[in-house]
Amino acid sequence: MISTVTLNPALDVILEVDDLHLNEYNHVNEARLFAGGKGINVSKAVRACGRETIAIGFLGGGRGRIIEDALRNMGITTNFWHIENKTRSNTIIYDKKHNHHTLLSENGPLVNEYDIEMLLSIFYRIMSQSKIVTLSGSTPPGVPDNIYATMIDIAKNRGVRAMLNASGEQFSKGLEKKPFLAKPDLRRSNKVFGIEINQKEDAVRAAKEIIERGAEISVVSFKQEKDIFATKDNLWFAETTNHKIVNLIGAGDALIAGLAVSFTEDNNRTIEEAIRFSMSCALASAMSEEEEFDSRDQVTACLNCVNIKKL
Repeated sequence: MISTVTLNPALDVILEVDDLHLNEYNHVNEARLFAGGKGINVSKAVRACGRETIAIGFLGGGRGRIIEDALRNMGITTNFWHIENKTRSNTIIYDKKHNHHTLLSENGPLVNEYDIEMLLSIFYRIMSQSKIVTLSGSTPPGVPDNIYATMIDIAKNRGVRAMLNASGEQFSKGLEKKPFLAKPDLRRSNKVFGIEINQKEDAVRAAKEIIERGAEISVVSFKQEKDIFATKDNLWFAETTNHKIVNLIGAGDALIAGLAVSFTEDNNRTIEEAIRFSMSCALASAMSEEEEFDSRDQVTACLNCVNIKKL
């Protein structure tokens, strides 16, 4: 079982317009609702790969119920703790003419100490069913900046591999607990430990630093469709060659999902094979107008579109 944690989920509203004009009237061609949040996106991609997954985190209000119903309809098991305040929403404006996706993200709901205690209790129980757990994305107000570190400790004590995809103090403190894999979330800032990620060399430096700080495997993305993967002894550069990209939102989460699937399906799978599969998941997601791809066949079709070079 692959478990995913989303502490700050969102109901994603995607508005499609032909050509976005600021400060003017814009007609919306289509409006769609999706269950969103980085960990939730991981669960959706894992399920599309045909694997079992359980999503946990905080949900609240009518938006929370919509998200939970949507996930269950996809065959995703859920065990969220429901809070008093309502789940946030994200609005994504898709400019069809320029193929631009503009994300407007709300703050999350306030969470109290009792909510945190109850979620950690759920998390502890779920770890008995899990092989890998992913800890992804931002945290809502009221959540301590070491909650991912606490969860990594719990997971490791129960023999579960933890994969961290976060930013700021959550990322730094999580690394102190030596997770199995760590990938910085660069959506708000392209800096990791003061390293500005613009070129391959920057990503290599950051990937090495993440390993030195305790992760067994690190992943650092730079530009579009390019990633550095590192272990204590090796470095890889990976990129995709198919550029029919329509939606980059969720591609990084699909990459995390691909790695989780790879490391739970076959213990003999090499890291290079896991990299190829995860990059194919990311590409399949980026080529889909929806938030994630629909089937493993779409991933398989992308395998030959990934170039990997050992550095």
